[in-house]
Amino acid sequence: MIAAAWICLLTPLGAALAITLAGNRITRRGAAYLATGSVAGSFVAAVVTFALLLGDAPEHRSHPSTLWSWLTAGQLDFGLRILVDPLSVFMMLVVAGVGSLIVAYSIGYMDRDDEERRYFAYMALFVFSMLLLVQGGNLLILLVGWGLVGLSSYLLIGFWHERPSAVAAAKKAFVMNAIGDATMAVALFVVIQRTGSLDFETVFSHTGSLGGGWAVNLVALGLLGGAVAKSAQLPLQTWLPDAMEGPTPVSALIHAATMVTAGVYLIARTHPLFEVAPRVLELAAGLGAATLVVAGLIALVQTDIKRVIAYSTMSQIGYMFLAVGLGAYANGMFHLMTHAFFKALLFMAAGIVIHALAGEQDMRKMGGLRRLMPFTYIAFLVGALSLAGVPPFSGFFSKDSILAAALAQGWYGQVLWVAGMIGAFLTGLYTFRLFFVVFWGEPSAFVREHLMKGSHGHGGEGPLSMTLTVAVLTVLAAIGGFLQFAGVWTPVSNWLEPVARPLVEATGTQEAVSSVLAVALGLAGILVAWLVYATRRVQAPRLASVQTLLEHKFYFDELYDLAFYRPAVLLATWLYRLVERPLVLGSVNELVRAVRELGLGTGRLQTGLVRTYALSIAASLAVVTVVFLAVR
Repeated sequence: MIAAAWICLLTPLGAALAITLAGNRITRRGAAYLATGSVAGSFVAAVVTFALLLGDAPEHRSHPSTLWSWLTAGQLDFGLRILVDPLSVFMMLVVAGVGSLIVAYSIGYMDRDDEERRYFAYMALFVFSMLLLVQGGNLLILLVGWGLVGLSSYLLIGFWHERPSAVAAAKKAFVMNAIGDATMAVALFVVIQRTGSLDFETVFSHTGSLGGGWAVNLVALGLLGGAVAKSAQLPLQTWLPDAMEGPTPVSALIHAATMVTAGVYLIARTHPLFEVAPRVLELAAGLGAATLVVAGLIALVQTDIKRVIAYSTMSQIGYMFLAVGLGAYANGMFHLMTHAFFKALLFMAAGIVIHALAGEQDMRKMGGLRRLMPFTYIAFLVGALSLAGVPPFSGFFSKDSILAAALAQGWYGQVLWVAGMIGAFLTGLYTFRLFFVVFWGEPSAFVREHLMKGSHGHGGEGPLSMTLTVAVLTVLAAIGGFLQFAGVWTPVSNWLEPVARPLVEATGTQEAVSSVLAVALGLAGILVAWLVYATRRVQAPRLASVQTLLEHKFYFDELYDLAFYRPAVLLATWLYRLVERPLVLGSVNELVRAVRELGLGTGRLQTGLVRTYALSIAASLAVVTVVFLAVR
């Protein structure tokens, strides 16, 4: 079991190193197959780990393993340690399973790209980083994986570095995530100071050492800051839509099963620390509820096909935050899994469209793809229905269980439940607005130019590596929800309960009420989208002020520019004028001037006349003689 877990972790790292060291000695297709095979191998190892762990009794499903003592500081000793337990194995299966499909999809999508080797090395590194994060056996290794995921995402988002927009997006993602990294580091310093350890078992068993005041709240807030930044929740969400500058498979990997779900995993993993700071846990739930509504509203006015899906990711992660913030950890993790299926499917189906249309992402140039791309149409429809929570697709089972848990959590939970219901309507509306605009109606002139004249070499729907992986995800999105059916069949909750016991459980009545209303609101959103964007029977309301507000994404970027960027530039300007130029550059300039003058003066003494040199020598000897006699 432990050996399989280490193989799962290290195989993608080996592929990344091999591709990097081989350089041009490995073909581009060879690099693609090596990276894909390594992530697929990780998934096989994860399945083996799961099967072996399943044979243990529930109370004995926790197996730490230390490879060596990695870092020693005084009396603190931190090992390169992993933890094999139900939560880590659950994430290993999701990350490696969906990740292998996305990397395989990239074989066709990135074919003939000049930097194909570098791309697949980055992808393998990203999967390794995420596996290190979820398998980390202590908070320090978790933080290392956390930072490597941020680095890997920076490399992948800015992969096409010749584009200024991609470079800017990569830097923005890195900076926003660095804010969360810093708050996490502060939290870990406090944990070490209070408990003397970063091992999960030791820290969780000594939560009382954190006290009931500022320390415990500071730790929880620091961890929440990291979770909010990595999962793109309010107010650190602005990097996620810009991350669409990377290749589409990168968007699928970051937004589906890996990076943005790391915050949800962090809260579930460290829930004992959050439970001694219940107000911070409630804050997490509130931020999730606010994010799911705000992101849903912004998605209504987006015209980039990938950005609409990106905002849906923010919204769905908001549901997960709502769940884990209320203590319904298994519900949140179950939605994490189903979301990985249907969100990867949507991104990859959108990638087929973009691939067929020569990289075009503007929905307004699309239309009528239903007949031209029937396979992609069906795949996208399955993903859209799952995202909207329509039964029997997977999103219905996982999202409605979260809403039911919120309804069972008193007045605060009921407020969040209302936000979740609003989100259900918005999800149906923006998802099928995208669906109808892209696939229904008559083919646009742009579509006719690229698809109906046979200019695309793959018949409009891409090579086998793309269509086959999308087909697998279509099946998973359609039936993945049947892995758990609240009140009847709960294997996911049973599997995770030894690690994350729920704080709240909904009754059958609450589950029925939530399901009926959520489905009704989702269908209502679909109906409105059909009337406005498919049949054109209803004209969308024109509210200029609201439209402007949503197009500017509630002015978060402008606010950060005004509050942080401009003051920083102003401060830097004044520091340059008052400190750097007069003191630093000024002193350097004076030193240069003095050396130059000394050199010029010395040069003037070199006349080239022998009598001048002889006179200088005689004068020097005279001076030395006088000094010698005076000293004696």
